[in-house]
Amino acid sequence: MKMKFPMIASVLSVLVMTGCASNPSALDLAESQAELEAQRAELLAEKLERQNEKLEDSLDNVPGWAIEPPQPDVTGIYGVGIAESSNVAVVMKKARLQAEFELAQQMQQEISGLEQQFTEDGTGNEANLRFESAVERFVNSVEIAGQEVVEQEINVDEGKYNGYVLMRLSFDSMERMLEQRNSMEGYDRMKAAFKQLRERIEASEQTTNIMGGEKAEAGGA
Repeated sequence: MKMKFPMIASVLSVLVMTGCASNPSALDLAESQAELEAQRAELLAEKLERQNEKLEDSLDNVPGWAIEPPQPDVTGIYGVGIAESSNVAVVMKKARLQAEFELAQQMQQEISGLEQQFTEDGTGNEANLRFESAVERFVNSVEIAGQEVVEQEINVDEGKYNGYVLMRLSFDSMERMLEQRNSMEGYDRMKAAFKQLRERIEASEQTTNIMGGEKAEAGGA
């Protein structure tokens, strides 16, 4: 019985020494950690690259006019609607509603923006703020009418429909809506600003056409 204790102690001593010898050093741990972090970074970079490629592929399917909507021209103002749904009918309805909302926002922005230039007549900021408020009430009180769909597209991505709609609201339609609210506060100023908006766009269109004609003549020569 007395012989067993030294033997056990010797075995334990050997096991402890062996275990210590097999344990990784601090340098080994640091190298393993660095290798693991490098692998993680590589996987993350690959994931981001795949996501970017997927986004680029998705952008290829988006119409150019949805990314960069047309500016107001002599025919009117434009609004873009973009929607996503698993139902083809729902996605186009949502896209049209968004395009109509965008038309209302564009109308308010164009009239209010012009008025800020148009009313530098010493009436002060308070009068301009009242006018902007009147324009907002006008836009919110009328139902957009006379708009037309200029372009529309639909595609499928990952089992869902993506709908795109480009709408136009003519200046004649805007003028009719304005006439329906001729008793509203700020009506005269809105009408004047609206008239200036049409004149400015028509003048810009004429200038563009003239410059385009001159370039064509120069190229032909």
